[in-house]
Amino acid sequence: MTIKSSDEAELLARLQSQFGDMNVNVFLNGCPNNDTTEDDDSESSAEEPTPEELQAWQEAQFARGKLRLQTKEILDDAATARRRRLRSEKVEDKDWERVPAAPELDGTSIFFPSNADGMDLAVGVHPLLQKLVNFDPEVLGTQWRCLYSSSGGDGVSFRNLIDKIRAYSGSTMLLFGGVPSATRCLGDTNNSEQVSLGFFTFDTWTESEDMFGSDDECFLFALDYESNDVKVFPSRLRGNVAKKGTKKYMYCNPSSGAARSGKTDGSLHGFGVGGTPSLPRLHITESLEECRALSYDALFEDGDLMLGKGSE
Repeated sequence: MTIKSSDEAELLARLQSQFGDMNVNVFLNGCPNNDTTEDDDSESSAEEPTPEELQAWQEAQFARGKLRLQTKEILDDAATARRRRLRSEKVEDKDWERVPAAPELDGTSIFFPSNADGMDLAVGVHPLLQKLVNFDPEVLGTQWRCLYSSSGGDGVSFRNLIDKIRAYSGSTMLLFGGVPSATRCLGDTNNSEQVSLGFFTFDTWTESEDMFGSDDECFLFALDYESNDVKVFPSRLRGNVAKKGTKKYMYCNPSSGAARSGKTDGSLHGFGVGGTPSLPRLHITESLEECRALSYDALFEDGDLMLGKGSE
């Protein structure tokens, strides 16, 4: 095709830069006859693309990029699933080498501050975060996305928390910080000391009056800032292939919402992990106050989630 004016050449260059690897010549109807004897004053046969054509190509490019991202996510998930399967079957995977995983947080964290003692300056990871990740590095040693943060602008609101995590298709890590209750703790307590504990699961959160979530890889944990250690309380069925998926570990039961049926079976409102709906191992109330953390239940390994700072 012969470009006969600087305006047409500029248009072609602009379109080519906009659409990247696409051949924008399809927008221009070149003359099949390249006779150089044609009058230089004749009009060019090239036509500027219509807005509809431009929009069609932009949508096609967007769809192509989205497909690439989806393909990458599928491949990444497949690789993680393969490693987890091989590990559960105790088969050595010779295609990859286990190395310390360095997670990437989406912003700052009050649980894992960047100026803490014992920070690994080489990777910039809080020591407690690294120990938490080491419990399941294939999954936790990746990019973390913050869905909700009471200190990051989302407010102290149970409803906001539900709205942020409900129906999220990825795995979730819940982290809670607070002080032991002076009136509800069993035994001595120091309510000036903060406790930090949490729960990890692959299951999707939904509103329900009943227990749900049968992922046996889930676990409760507590962060011990004094000893720079993480106490993990895994499911009692973790690694038990014969009974895989036979237990339900969590519930999300708001006092008002789509899940309400009007029945009264003793289920507590709020979040529950472990135990039963009427007596969960970890109970986060709708007010986010007077919550409960027990030392034992039938679903998770025994241990004090409060790390000696109070048993309720």
